[in-house]
Amino acid sequence: MEKINLPETAPSAPAQQSRIRLRDIALSHLKISLSSFGGGLSAWVQMEIVEKRKWLSDEEFLNAFALCRILPGPNAVNLAVYTGSRLRGGAGVLAALAGLTVAPFFVVLLLGIAYFKFQNITVVQSALGGMAAVAVGMTLGMGVKMSLRYPFSWWSIAIMAASFLTIGVFRWPLLYVGAVLIPLSVGLAWRSAAKPPGRDGAAGGAEEKEKPPQH
Repeated sequence: MEKINLPETAPSAPAQQSRIRLRDIALSHLKISLSSFGGGLSAWVQMEIVEKRKWLSDEEFLNAFALCRILPGPNAVNLAVYTGSRLRGGAGVLAALAGLTVAPFFVVLLLGIAYFKFQNITVVQSALGGMAAVAVGMTLGMGVKMSLRYPFSWWSIAIMAASFLTIGVFRWPLLYVGAVLIPLSVGLAWRSAAKPPGRDGAAGGAEEKEKPPQH
């Protein structure tokens, strides 16, 4: 009997998740936490998890980032919980949180003691200001880089402008702004996704159907 070669199927999501070791999840978050002095942790997460290790896609990261900013609690912890859960479930959450918090806890403890002792030194103040500037630049760079990968529409630009003006310029409370802009943005996104094809596409299809067959 002739042997039939069946096509290879792609591994399932649980099989792909089992290939990622818990040690790698913990070490990657440890690297992120120790690298993000002065802030900018979201940019480090994007570079380590999305670009380098490719554990999450750009769309998954953006969805997680938006969700983590809405939910209560530190954004860094929320991102670690999401990433660990997405990669290895509950065990992945524990590994991500351990890498993100355990070692930096002792580092911050020692730096806090040193800061209160040497905070009045000009060099220390300049160093902290420089790290904060780098963190702001990395966060802005991540936002620009991620935004260029997705098509813009009039409503998305309007939502971004409204969010920037209300929170960044007028200093309105984030909770109230989010309560208005988030449902509005979701509704506009659903409407845009469910929008029927334009007249051009319909006309083109009609022209193709009416075209007589060639002999």
